[in-house]
Amino acid sequence: MKAFARFLFRALHGALLSLGLLALLAAAAQFTNLPWRTYLTLAATGDSAQTEPTHVLVMGGSGIPGESGFTRTYFGAEAARRHPRAQVLLAMPLDVDASYASRAYVDEFRLRGVAPERVRIVAGGRNTREQALRIADALADQATPALLVVSDPYHIRRTAACLRRAFAERGRAIRLDGLPVFPLSIEDPLAFRAADLDAPDAAPVRSAVPDVGSALLLRYDFWNNLNYSVAVFREGAALFYYRLRRWI
Repeated sequence: MKAFARFLFRALHGALLSLGLLALLAAAAQFTNLPWRTYLTLAATGDSAQTEPTHVLVMGGSGIPGESGFTRTYFGAEAARRHPRAQVLLAMPLDVDASYASRAYVDEFRLRGVAPERVRIVAGGRNTREQALRIADALADQATPALLVVSDPYHIRRTAACLRRAFAERGRAIRLDGLPVFPLSIEDPLAFRAADLDAPDAAPVRSAVPDVGSALLLRYDFWNNLNYSVAVFREGAALFYYRLRRWI
């Protein structure tokens, strides 16, 4: 019994040390471009040949107002302007008659210059797999549709894989390209000297608190990398589950 207890203690001790080491490595990675580069791999469709799309497919996001909803409709409208002959598909759980979110998306497209008659709601999709199935059904009369997928960068790869699987299950081909909706970056200079902003009577504070005005890595990049890492782990889990279910 004592031997088993010692073994269990050593195993637990080793596991905790391993987890601690992994946590330190993960924290150190946030000061590099590794999270960003890994995040970028999720934005690829896997198709090398680009073609003129027959459809601009905007995947429904978090709703409007909402970060993903606004960015996806913004870039979706830009894509619709660049490809005036392409129909705009909007994958949503419900149609405009039953959903405020769907109506809000269509209104946002209209405000950005996309005529409502160009927008077709593909309803009935509650996750990416179901959305892909509904899209394959909606385009049953298309020989080989070419879809430009508009979604968040982390979502492009899974969406493309689900679409390929859904069309392949119906014995049909599809051409895919992706438009990941990267937010537009701020090009303005953001570095500053903290001393220039201190109150005249803040001398004790100036001596005790370091000036991080020029440390953009600490102020922004580190926290952005944390967001990228969370998105990578979450999407990695989703891809693993989808593969186990043979949805991709």
